[in-house]
Amino acid sequence: MTAYKENYDDIKWTAVPHVRKAPVDYSSKRSHLAAPYVLGDYKPYACPITGKTVDGRKEHRDNLEAHGCRVHEKGEFEDVKKNGKKRIEASMDAAIDKSVDAIARQIDF
Repeated sequence: MTAYKENYDDIKWTAVPHVRKAPVDYSSKRSHLAAPYVLGDYKPYACPITGKTVDGRKEHRDNLEAHGCRVHEKGEFEDVKKNGKKRIEASMDAAIDKSVDAIARQIDF
C-alpha cells in the first residue's frame, strides 16, 4: 500500500466511459408467480344474420344463443378447410343423383 501512496501524483487518472448494459429481455421467461389474467372486450361487429351491431362479450354470447349458433371448437375450422370441399362435392353428387332418378321416373310413367 505504501507504493500506491508514494506514486499517487504520478498516476494519470482518466474517466472511464459509462458502459450501458443491454436491457434484459424477460419476455421468454415465465414467472413462477400466479397473476390474474384479464381478457379484453370484443370490438363491435355487425351480426351476419341480422346486421345489428354486437358490442362486447355479453352481447356476443346472447347473439349466438338467440340464433342457435356456437363458437367453433379448436381444430374445427381447419377440419372444414381440409374436408369441406369433399363434403360439398358429395352432397352435390347426391342431389344430382336424386334429380336424375326423379326425372327418370317422370319419363317412364
